[in-house]
Amino acid sequence: MKYVLVSFCILCFTACSSMTKSGDGVIDRPFSAVDASREIVLAPERSFEIVLPSNPTTGYSWTVTIEDVHVVQNVSHEYVADRSNRVGVGGNTTWSFQTRSAGKTAVTYLYQKSWEKDVAPTRTVVFTIIVR
Repeated sequence: MKYVLVSFCILCFTACSSMTKSGDGVIDRPFSAVDASREIVLAPERSFEIVLPSNPTTGYSWTVTIEDVHVVQNVSHEYVADRSNRVGVGGNTTWSFQTRSAGKTAVTYLYQKSWEKDVAPTRTVVFTIIVR
């Protein structure tokens, strides 16, 4: 019975770890605003994505700032609208990043209208990325 329990625990651990990382250095699951509440620790030269809900038809868009570009580099971003026949439907914006050298940085997102300079952002999301 003891061996069955140990074997089951090892199997569960292996299954969970294979769901989060693939062999090519890409995190399989993109990070979302929920992940901003904790530090994200990654290895150097690793690709990862952050996905946030957005709706550019309202005039709002995300502005991203990386505190230390030597730690994390923004590779690309893409907006994809939700599949719907409705006008003005929202969607998600996905940013692709590459970790560089070891260190700690903040990736800050501000959701606001670009022409409103003296107005606080509607939403702010900050991710803490640690590369080691």
